[in-house]
Amino acid sequence: MILLLNSAVMPDEGVYTLKQITETTFTKELQDAAASDNFRSYIGYPETAQLIEQVTGIVIEVSREQATLTHGDIMLIVKLRQRVANPTDKETLQLSVDDFDFFRCDWKPLDEGEIQC
Repeated sequence: MILLLNSAVMPDEGVYTLKQITETTFTKELQDAAASDNFRSYIGYPETAQLIEQVTGIVIEVSREQATLTHGDIMLIVKLRQRVANPTDKETLQLSVDDFDFFRCDWKPLDEGEIQC
């Protein structure tokens, strides 16, 4: 399953590999996942969801749910290049795709027997 997020988070323990990708790669991977109904949105802001819709042509649901991972999940992440000083300003900012970076994050659970702190 592809999990679509608007921040780089680590919702479960495990091993994460984060790689910055191009907007084109992000779009293709999300379109492929949408074509096979294999993605879930955890985008928490309507403005970000609308921007992703404009870029990809895919309707993005807004969700404030906590993401959880299962074996084989991949995260596609679109995040602002800089933090907004006042979070309430996010709704009034005029953002474009150039204000965001795109990432792919592969995850795997900790193997049994690995040392856990």
